[in-house]
Amino acid sequence: MDMSQYLGVFLDEAREHLQNLNDKLMTLEQNAEDPELINSIFRSAHTLKGSSGQMGFQNMMELTHIMENVFDALRHQSIKVSSEMIDVLFEGLDHLEAMADTIEQNGSDVREVSGTIKKLQTLTTDGTPDNDAPSSDQKVTVSTVSEPVNTKAMELTDYEKEFISQAQSQKLHVFETVVNLNKDCVLKAARALMISNALEESGTIIGTRPSTEEIEKEAFDQQLVFLIATESENQEIQNKINQISEIENVTVSPINNLEENSPVVQRQQAQDIGPKKQAQKENEPSKPAAAHPAVTVAKTIRVNLDRIDQLLNLFEELIIDRGRLEKIASDIDNTDLKDTVGTIKRISNQLQETILNLRMEPIEQVFNRFPRMVRNLSKELNKKVNFVINGAETELDRTVIEELGDPLMHMIRNSMDHGIETPEVRKAKGKDPEGTLSLSAYYSGNHVIVEIVDDGAGINKEKVLAKAIEKNVVTKEAAQKLTDKDIYHLLFASGFSTADKISDISGRGVGLDVVESKIHSLSGSVEVDSERDKGSKFTVRLPLTLSIINALLVQCSKEIYAIPINSIAETALRRHIEVMSIHNRNVMQYHGQVVPIINLSDYLSITSAEKNNTNEVDQGSSVVMVNHGDKIVALVADKLLGYQDIVVKPLGNYLKNVSGFSGATILGDGKVALIIDCQAIITTQKKLFLKEQA
Repeated sequence: MDMSQYLGVFLDEAREHLQNLNDKLMTLEQNAEDPELINSIFRSAHTLKGSSGQMGFQNMMELTHIMENVFDALRHQSIKVSSEMIDVLFEGLDHLEAMADTIEQNGSDVREVSGTIKKLQTLTTDGTPDNDAPSSDQKVTVSTVSEPVNTKAMELTDYEKEFISQAQSQKLHVFETVVNLNKDCVLKAARALMISNALEESGTIIGTRPSTEEIEKEAFDQQLVFLIATESENQEIQNKINQISEIENVTVSPINNLEENSPVVQRQQAQDIGPKKQAQKENEPSKPAAAHPAVTVAKTIRVNLDRIDQLLNLFEELIIDRGRLEKIASDIDNTDLKDTVGTIKRISNQLQETILNLRMEPIEQVFNRFPRMVRNLSKELNKKVNFVINGAETELDRTVIEELGDPLMHMIRNSMDHGIETPEVRKAKGKDPEGTLSLSAYYSGNHVIVEIVDDGAGINKEKVLAKAIEKNVVTKEAAQKLTDKDIYHLLFASGFSTADKISDISGRGVGLDVVESKIHSLSGSVEVDSERDKGSKFTVRLPLTLSIINALLVQCSKEIYAIPINSIAETALRRHIEVMSIHNRNVMQYHGQVVPIINLSDYLSITSAEKNNTNEVDQGSSVVMVNHGDKIVALVADKLLGYQDIVVKPLGNYLKNVSGFSGATILGDGKVALIIDCQAIITTQKKLFLKEQA
């Protein structure tokens, strides 16, 4: 059977299980006695082992099986959780993730993992038996007939009896589900995996007969037995199993109780609820099934991301043509055409929201990679850190999420290395020996705010300023006029570092400058705030999406430009503002702040026969106040043309180094309009101001 058609689904599910294992292992280190947590970890490993085996990836299956043995030993309490054990399990996870990557690239899971396998085997070499294999006191009954087997003589392990007792004390149903496959069933192990997955959706599988290892080797005839603890009723279990093909019948037997001194399970009379249930006895009235409240379940499908990208590209073309229709309707001044265009605009706005929502993904995909990194850094730096994540469900455009990981990683590493102190230093300062590092995300208008906050030593302003002067980032004269936020922002200067010695964690003069560059490429901004011995806060502001934005169209001479609305603070007519001159530069007062005025025609070197290229501002022009963080600049344009949804197109390789523009868009008349990069303009003006002050 050709399994390549299932490769994409397998990789998606494999990565979900690997992420679950990663998250749960972090939790396990803090909650080593939680049986449900251990069972969840075991189920993920077991499912991954089975699916990789069915796909023919033996190396992945064998490594997962060895890890599963460790989880099984934890389930049976024959070994205890330790920090060293978690380290080895994470090492195994790294190999599994690498295998998933190579499978995606070239279809092979070949990887050298013998060293890790030896470490994993060492964890269970203290006499722990392989609990998948039947022990000498387990009487496993397997039958090839379709009639339910008599399971009353089946003995349970101590673990199973204990788990059943716990489940019943929590008012859970415990069922013994006996499944008989068709005699002509092919790929019995695959069918068993499908049954196991279906049951795990409803509850927790306590045990199987035969053992999981025998099932994987197809060392059984047609019958499978599952012990399951669940909140579901037997009818729901039936419905799930009945959706799987090649099943002869299913028997579900509720387990009432366990006698303390007897291994024999006391059950109610077995009730056959299989799809091919025998006819009821003649004249015996049928009993109506118990009524259950209807449950609405959201239906989902897996969609190739390339298809969503293609759909967005087509919609972007639709937006461009919609703008052209609006212009035609305005020029012709036809009422019917205007009404039709209005309807198209309303529907396309709804379609736009739906398509963009398809591209939105929870930011937890990025956040989930950091708990383990913080754990490793805590050990390396000999620091105690409580890492807290908030708002992981906040959604962002997939393009933004893909690029956000590295900048956040740099800032977290910086907080771990330079921010949070060692336990001894914190004690001396009267602090809790354990530091706190929080990573949060939340919505703010059309933006998402990501904050990294630590309660460490804070930023030493004097040291930062001294280093900046030493490295000629700023002059002594200009340094005297910098605000605290200006000083903190010097950390993002290229090649700047305050580390006294170079380490692999930070201090090489790279990192924070890369952070600002990357976030700037995402049309975002980053700010720093700090207080000595209280801690620091990095705040990243990002747009919800990058592909379709609302912008203000402005005209300079005969050229049209677009200014993103998320960069605009306010607009005004030139005649309503008072222009002053400082150091031969035009400035204005704006909410108590001196704001530089930039004539866009001059800044962009646009010449016109109608105007001289001077620094004078036309009284009939308009002013657009744009901001980046707490910095504001006033841009002067000849005319404001109104707001419009635009499709952001990259400039391409030939224009990628042109400063002052972040992209381009196509207008309704087919002309190209460049998108003003407000952040670049503000940054340039800031550097120019510092130079003039020097």
